[in-house]
Amino acid sequence: MIENGRLHRSLVGVGLTAAMLTGCSGSQSQLAVPQAGPAAKAVQRAHPHDEKTTAFTVSGRNIELDGTPFFIKGVDYGNTQIDAYADSNPLDNANEPIWGPDLDAMRAAGVNAVKVYNVTLDSFKPYEPIIGAFNKLKPWQTGKINKFLNKAWNGGNHPIYVVLSVFFGGANANQPKYLDALNNVYKLMATEYGNYPAVMGVSIGSEINSEEFINQKGWWKNLNEIVKSTHDGFTAAGGQKITTTTMVDDGLKTVRAGELSGFKVDTWGLDVYRGRSMKDIFPQISNSTEKPEIMAEYGASAGFYPKSSATYDESNGRCDNYPDGTRTPPYFGLPAPRPWEGIRELPKTGNPQMSYLENLITSNATEIYEHRATTGTGVTSGGFYFEWNDEWWKAGWPHSHIGGFEGNQIIANANFPGCYDDQAWFGLYDEKRASAGDKPFPDRNPDIRTARPTLKALQAVYDLEP
Repeated sequence: MIENGRLHRSLVGVGLTAAMLTGCSGSQSQLAVPQAGPAAKAVQRAHPHDEKTTAFTVSGRNIELDGTPFFIKGVDYGNTQIDAYADSNPLDNANEPIWGPDLDAMRAAGVNAVKVYNVTLDSFKPYEPIIGAFNKLKPWQTGKINKFLNKAWNGGNHPIYVVLSVFFGGANANQPKYLDALNNVYKLMATEYGNYPAVMGVSIGSEINSEEFINQKGWWKNLNEIVKSTHDGFTAAGGQKITTTTMVDDGLKTVRAGELSGFKVDTWGLDVYRGRSMKDIFPQISNSTEKPEIMAEYGASAGFYPKSSATYDESNGRCDNYPDGTRTPPYFGLPAPRPWEGIRELPKTGNPQMSYLENLITSNATEIYEHRATTGTGVTSGGFYFEWNDEWWKAGWPHSHIGGFEGNQIIANANFPGCYDDQAWFGLYDEKRASAGDKPFPDRNPDIRTARPTLKALQAVYDLEP
C-alpha cells in the first residue's frame, strides 16, 4: 500500500513474513486483559543498575523526562547484517560488537533516542506458536538486551533513550488467541525492562493501521488491552514509562479515529514521508489530537537509477521526466533484465544528487525542531530519522544491495530526491562486508559502516539546543 507517496512498511519491511503480518483475519475480541500466565509470573523485577530509574510521563503536548519537557533527536535502528534476513532481536547481548560502536557513533552525532522494532525474550517461548514466524526464537535471538540498554544509558552521561516494541500485524489484534499472546508478551517485555533508566517506553506495533481496522471500535478496544498490559508491566517493574505508536501517515485519519474510539496510548507516533517539507502536518496534528506527537519515522532513500530518465526539480522538491512504463511491471520503465540491480548511491554531481537528499533531511529535521512542543507553542515532541544504517534484506534479497522492495518491485516516489522508493537504501550509513563469505556475524566481523553526508546534515540540526 502507498500512503502519501510512502510505501506501507507492513507490506515490505518484514521480509518473507509480510503475508503473515497483513493477511490474517478473525473475529473481534472482547477479552479482558488476561491474567499473567506462568511465563509472566516467572518474571521478576530486574535490578540492572544502581542509578535511580528515569520517569517518562506526558503533560499536555510534551513528553517529560523526570518532570522536564523532553525533545527527541532520534534514529530508527535495526542492525541486521548483510547476507541475513531480519534478526528478530538485533539488540541481543551477543551482538555487542555491532550495536556497541553504533551507540558510540549515535552519541557523537547528537542522537538522544533510538526506536527499535522487535524485541524477543526467552519468556516469550510459550507464545511462539501463536505470534508466528517473524517472532520465531532462535538460539542467538533469545536472552537479554540489558547490555544494550546499559550501554545506551552510559551511566547517565549523554544517555540515549530507547523505545521498544514487538512486531504484529493489524489483523492480529482482532484474533482472540493472538491478542491474548500479545497482551502477555508486551507485559513481559515491560516488566523485564520497565525500570531501566535508558527505556523511554514502548511502541504498540509498527504500521498496523489501515482503513479496514481504524474504523472498527473493537479494534481500538483490543489495542487498549495491549496498552494496559504494557503499563501493567511498567508498574510491576517499578518504572514510569510511556506508550506510543508507529502508524502510517494517512492524513491523520488514524489519529482522529483513535481519538473518537478512546485509544488510551500516551502519545501518537506517525511515519511521515511527505518529501522536502512536512509543514502541512503540524496544523493537522493540532486539529486532530491534544496528545504529544512523535515523528516515528521520517527520511528518504539514498538510492537512484542512473539509467532512469527521472530527474529531481530542486525548485519544487519533486521528480519528473519518468520513463514510459514506470508503473508497469515487470521492468517499470527501466532496462531489462533486472532493473533492481541497476541502483546506485546518489552521486555528488548531476541530477539526482546527494545534496538534494541532504537538503531534504535538513528541511525535515528543522521543521520538526521549529514546531517542537517544548516552546509552548509547537505540537511535536521530536522524531526518529529512518534509519541509522542500510539493511539489505528490506529489498527482499540480503546478498546484494538491490533496489525496490519485497518481490523485486520498483516504486516511483516523486517526493524522494532519488525519485524511487528503495527499502534497502534509507541509512545514514551504507554497508560493506567485512570479509568474504555469505555468513554474517558472528561467522565474520560485523559489516563495515560508512557514513553518508546525510549524517552531518542531521547532526547539524540535532546539535541545536532543545
